Amino acid sequence: MLRGFVAGSALLGAGLASPGCITADVQYRETRGSRLGEFVDDRKVVEVISTNVGGKNVYIPGTIVLSEGEGRVLSFFNTTDTPHGMTIEGLGIQEILPPGKEHPVALPELEGGNVYPINCHLHPPHRGATLVVLPR
Repeated sequence: MLRGFVAGSALLGAGLASPGCITADVQYRETRGSRLGEFVDDRKVVEVISTNVGGKNVYIPGTIVLSEGEGRVLSFFNTTDTPHGMTIEGLGIQEILPPGKEHPVALPELEGGNVYPINCHLHPPHRGATLVVLPR
């Protein structure tokens, strides 16, 4: 089982994952008292696309995984020709994403062990995304 995990991690780290897979600049590290292969994602800016695929409005990626901490920004780019909304109720965030523009959204300090739905408050049928915050 661990061998498959290590091989999969190596493929992701080398950018050799399957076509269409979004890879991230993440680290796997061992720290005192941690589990082998602990996931740590210290990115400060995460790019998210709001677009239309097959007649459905979606956020890409659909799942955003970050480690707990502060100083994080979700940078949304709305590729459509209409405004879309973005709300993360659990963090008290609600924004309008202007068409054809990038819109950065600063996140408060994130606490590990939480999962936050991300939705479009202007268009409820818009396929949402999920923000998963892992403890360090």
